[in-house]
Amino acid sequence: MGSGPSKALQLYSVRTLPESLPEIVRRVGAAGYDGVEFAHRFHEAPPEDVATALDDADLDPVAVHAALPEIEAALEGDSDLLVRCRTVGCDTVVVPHFPATALRTRSDVRSLSRRLRDAAAGLAESDMRLGHHIGRRTFRPFLPDAAGTVIDETPIPAAAGECAHRLATRIRQNDPATIPSETPMWNLLARTAPDEVTFEPEVADAREAGYDPTAVFSLCGERIDMVHLRDVAPAGPFRGYENVSHGEGVVDMDAVLDAAADAGVDWVIYENELDGDPTAKIDDGVATLERLLGGSDPSRSPARATTRS
Repeated sequence: MGSGPSKALQLYSVRTLPESLPEIVRRVGAAGYDGVEFAHRFHEAPPEDVATALDDADLDPVAVHAALPEIEAALEGDSDLLVRCRTVGCDTVVVPHFPATALRTRSDVRSLSRRLRDAAAGLAESDMRLGHHIGRRTFRPFLPDAAGTVIDETPIPAAAGECAHRLATRIRQNDPATIPSETPMWNLLARTAPDEVTFEPEVADAREAGYDPTAVFSLCGERIDMVHLRDVAPAGPFRGYENVSHGEGVVDMDAVLDAAADAGVDWVIYENELDGDPTAKIDDGVATLERLLGGSDPSRSPARATTRS
């Protein structure tokens, strides 16, 4: 890479664009990004056409978001996910979210960690690696194993169990600067090896969970190659947070970028979940990343990627 992180766009942010995926890729490249991260529309176009668009746009395929069951199916030969990844030159598959039932107790996370290690081993045989996009659920404190069993065996809607877990999280006090050992995040890190799973923090989700996003970098260190940049603000009592434009919320963007530079992060990925014109989001993302990455610290200057991932 260069002297600092390169800038990419999470394509889920512009999912409402009516254009084909190759056309969107070319549009993103023309705007001035260095890379793109694929999401749910990755399967919509022939991968050869996507690969051509990436070459035309001089963009790197940073990663592909895919659910863990789809990755497992691909390793069994029941999905063309890995073939598509190889065709477009992408070597990283990131699990964007886990269901709440996979993260409630230590026992749940032990089982999940085994699945992740197995998936990582399978991907490694194809010279690919596994990542996890760190969302809010990974910061919630564990319920006791017995409590998880009660929820599983009680005939209540899944949403009610989810609500109970969120309430338990709010009641507990936590140090914003430290991710505690009774969270899925801490345990996923401890139960997987650096060469098995890389982590992709979603800094707004960390802030919503009550933690300083820089605490995630302190915990994960060099296991972070990519970071999602999104901003949020309190929506009012008992209403949680809402998405806002970058720089208008409670995420300290400069502190996040400093922590990312210290961790040697390769990619800063713009994400925007606001309703609005997707083409405007593309332009705003470039302007935002250039402003943040091109600050007074020379080590944070954006550098054009010179090799395809």
